[in-house]
Amino acid sequence: MPRQLKTEKGEELGKRIGRNIKVARTQLGITQGQLAEALGIENVTVSRIETGAQLPSLDRLDDVAKYLQVTLPMLLGDVGQKDNFAALLAEVVKDLPAREQEFVYTFAVQYAQHWRAGKKK
Repeated sequence: MPRQLKTEKGEELGKRIGRNIKVARTQLGITQGQLAEALGIENVTVSRIETGAQLPSLDRLDDVAKYLQVTLPMLLGDVGQKDNFAALLAEVVKDLPAREQEFVYTFAVQYAQHWRAGKKK
């Protein structure tokens, strides 16, 4: 029997979990290879999990959370939750030059001010 494709919701979940794992891993300064070795899996498996191409089992996800010193809810959390969003945003801009990071920050501040001003009307 051919393997069924993931649903759109399943793909979203896989990508979200993968992003959250990558954020937690990079915050600790751990490479994909180090995570793979700690979990007894191959580097390519960690890469596939982080890109959302492969969903880890619940047992494996629990092992990941313990190794990365985070909770399961953090790994499952949605970007809309403030704690996860800040970490994801930091991950997105971390490799940008300082000047570009300042630009992104300034843009975010100005957008928030604009949005709040519009909301008050």
